[in-house]
Amino acid sequence: MTQAAWTRDGRPVDAAAIPGAEWEALKQVAQLGDFVMPCCKAPAVLKTSINGLPFFAHLSDECSTAPETKWHKSGKAAVMAALTGMGIENRDEVPGRSPSGDKWEADVLFSVSGRTIVIELQRSYQHLRDFTRRQERYATSGVECYWLVRKETFMTLGKATSRLLLKRDFGNVFPPGGIGTGMLPELPVAMLDTEGEQLVQFGAFKTATVPVWLAGILDGTYQYRGGSWNLD
Repeated sequence: MTQAAWTRDGRPVDAAAIPGAEWEALKQVAQLGDFVMPCCKAPAVLKTSINGLPFFAHLSDECSTAPETKWHKSGKAAVMAALTGMGIENRDEVPGRSPSGDKWEADVLFSVSGRTIVIELQRSYQHLRDFTRRQERYATSGVECYWLVRKETFMTLGKATSRLLLKRDFGNVFPPGGIGTGMLPELPVAMLDTEGEQLVQFGAFKTATVPVWLAGILDGTYQYRGGSWNLD
């Protein structure tokens, strides 16, 4: 199940953004193929959970897409649907090049008020140096980059960033207030659960919907404070 899907003509849709009455009416008139799953483009079925949560599901409840690809595509669709719902034009798989000639390809890219912003989604393990290298590549290109990763990747990355943070900023001595999640101020990383409500998790395990998290990036309330990236 997922809250984000694509229309037949390729537009991202966020089920959570559709009022309950409209969703129930849409369920009655939608034809098979009007909406497709982001992971495999199979026909999506519109459903409502026992808790009243609207979502899209596979017709057969099965998907042959590999977990890595499924998470990535579902997450990208959630981000793009949220941005579209906010009236922000966005594109995926956008190529670019830094001033030094290094190539990059953004998962989702959009521009607002003179800012160019990229959302990168990373499910599998990636060494800290690769996160850092890719982040610096965007920075030298004048692009802001924010990361969404799955929980296991976040935990593994957190161990590496905590060690670096302690050595670099605290002389290998734990400060009295701790170091939060241990994430770096120059590397904004949050977790994304692509199932259910598709929540972004950050800071002291606080959560927000994808649209609320994106709004925090745009209005500056998603900031690094107390050793964590957080929303106020």
